[in-house]
Amino acid sequence: MLTKGAISGAVFGLAAAFSASVASAAVIDFTSASTGHTGTIAGSSVTWTMTSNGVLNNSQAFDGATAPSVPGLSFQTDGYGVGKNDDEITTTATKQEWINVSFSAPVLVNAFYFLDLFISKDLQTWEVAQASINGGAPYSITATDVITGNPANRASGFAGLTFKPIYATSIRFTILSSNDAYGFADGALAGIGLAPIPVPAAGALMLGGLGGLAALRRRKKAA
Repeated sequence: MLTKGAISGAVFGLAAAFSASVASAAVIDFTSASTGHTGTIAGSSVTWTMTSNGVLNNSQAFDGATAPSVPGLSFQTDGYGVGKNDDEITTTATKQEWINVSFSAPVLVNAFYFLDLFISKDLQTWEVAQASINGGAPYSITATDVITGNPANRASGFAGLTFKPIYATSIRFTILSSNDAYGFADGALAGIGLAPIPVPAAGALMLGGLGGLAALRRRKKAA
């Protein structure tokens, strides 16, 4: 027969496991100088891999006037782009660069982060990044900073989008052709936000254990 201590221990263990799953939320930080083209998440149980239709590049140091305060992003670099000498994903009249991030198992995605997305000085045109999850309709991440015209002194062009978590095995990032009236339509991939994957079985077992503990207490009182 299960004792109160045994049930309490089981409940505690399940609660700890459940809490661990909740604490597994993370950000894949593409602004870190040490982030390469592949990595692991979820306690190293899931592998992510980055590919593109060109050379992947995150070698340029962060050049914004002030680094945004975003948990999980280091802003050591400007993020990932496509091109041997370019740290941005670019769209022109003749080409559309893309970056694809794939996962070895489904993960819950809940945010995208970009740098170098700008609005023109006259506020009439702006740059827009897009992210398509599993080949579906793209999410749009819109410029939030007005460009100053001098890349050395301008703002970071940081823009983020958070949304209800959705399971993803593949995400493709591109840039729309709308521009900030300065150079090309482009932007750099800064990060992907990941929500914790729920563990329904652990939650159900934990509730069952709590119910068993309550029943044990009722029987003790009745006796």
